[in-house]
Amino acid sequence: MAPLIMTIIILSALLLWPSNIQEAAVNPAPPSRQEDKTPHPPSPSDISQLRAKADAGDANAENALGVMSRLGEGVEKDKQEAVRWFRRAAKHGNATGMFNLAAAYYNGDGVGVDDVSSCAWFLLSQEAGYSQADDAVRRAASENPSRITEASVKVAEMYETGEDLPKNIEKALKWYRKAAEGGAPAASVSVAGLLLNGRTPSQEESVEARTRCEDAARLKYAPGAYCMAVIYRRGLGVPQDPVETAKWLTRAAELGHPKAVLQLGEAYWKGEGVAPDPTAAYMWIWMAYSAKVAGAEQDEQALRQEMHAKDIEKARKKANDWVVQHRFVSLRHPPSDGSPPPNDRSRTDFQHSWTRQSRSARAVRPPKPSSSSTLSRRIIRNCLRSTPPRI
Repeated sequence: MAPLIMTIIILSALLLWPSNIQEAAVNPAPPSRQEDKTPHPPSPSDISQLRAKADAGDANAENALGVMSRLGEGVEKDKQEAVRWFRRAAKHGNATGMFNLAAAYYNGDGVGVDDVSSCAWFLLSQEAGYSQADDAVRRAASENPSRITEASVKVAEMYETGEDLPKNIEKALKWYRKAAEGGAPAASVSVAGLLLNGRTPSQEESVEARTRCEDAARLKYAPGAYCMAVIYRRGLGVPQDPVETAKWLTRAAELGHPKAVLQLGEAYWKGEGVAPDPTAAYMWIWMAYSAKVAGAEQDEQALRQEMHAKDIEKARKKANDWVVQHRFVSLRHPPSDGSPPPNDRSRTDFQHSWTRQSRSARAVRPPKPSSSSTLSRRIIRNCLRSTPPRI
């Protein structure tokens, strides 16, 4: 992205001051022809007034203090403090602050290098109307075709949690939908979750949620299949259907979804949507318990009391064979006395311990530009170059 910011930011150097940062100041009277137009360092009084405005939530003042902190003009030079002010300005909707925060993430300037966060803030700056972000977004897309999708998920998460942006579920949905259209199955399931959880969805929303989950399931994304099971179990936009529920639980369990593994075992135990089969039930419940899925311990103990030792051993062998056949990391071997494995914290969680060993599934991270390079230093200088504002 280095040439990007060379092109963008040379203009940004001219535009950030006075057209953007100066917005933080009270407009002074027009200078006379004889007045010296050379910028002067801000006085302590200027800085005090600017800080008071920033503390009151003035986004332009917050961004201006970020610039001053980054450059050490009028205040002590402090990159971390600059990022703090840029983050506040960005959360308050300042497009320039969003851009400056994106540049900080891109260069690792006052914050760790984070390409996804950088692109996310460039996207937000672009949406807020800051034209200098256009080339940054285009270049991010050309460097890594999946970057825009990843960044859209990041933006959606920020709106959903309300941590770095004001909480806004409708905006979170908008950005999750963008990511889903970019091919991210996790975003599809997130859309469904926001539409279905904690609210009464309309028929149109129920249809969208089901479609999103089914699309994710077709991509062999376990939460997508589990989402379909939940939809049919709860009757969300469709009649409740135990058979469909069991079908989708099976798909989700085979893809390694922890809750689906346990609930499929319970379905075989109770005969819900499938014929009762204690051996199959114990097989799935044993795998869930061995992987420390919440609630599996009680089920394993109760079901074990209903079965003969020979059937229990048969079910455990089927569980281990299933893990090997499906190319998942093997379960921990049970103790020799036949008792359940200890409830220790050394075991990794289900999704980590049952990850498919597929080289092709691993994303290859492109090399990042060095934040110590001359070009990167020039980038950040050009991004932030300005004269401190007069108040």
